[in-house]
Amino acid sequence: MSTVVNFAAGAPSRWVVTLRSGAVIDLAADGYTDVDGNLIFTILVDASLEEQAEMVITWRVPSNPTTVGVLVARIPAADVVGVETAPSW
Repeated sequence: MSTVVNFAAGAPSRWVVTLRSGAVIDLAADGYTDVDGNLIFTILVDASLEEQAEMVITWRVPSNPTTVGVLVARIPAADVVGVETAPSW
């Protein structure tokens, strides 16, 4: 099944994550938070319950079961040198 969802908060921001190894990761996400030593990048989407079954949901909007935070990336904070927002693609 192909999943197409709507961005609930508009187009996501571009994030550039630089790792200690020198690798650079470009991500599209609405934001991130540090949870138990991991940087958790998420995006807010509107998705049906069927579509949500195919996603890793990090949080839910209690008043609207179809609006959820979806995991984009989980990166160990110890591996990260820097996180910056960047101009859109």
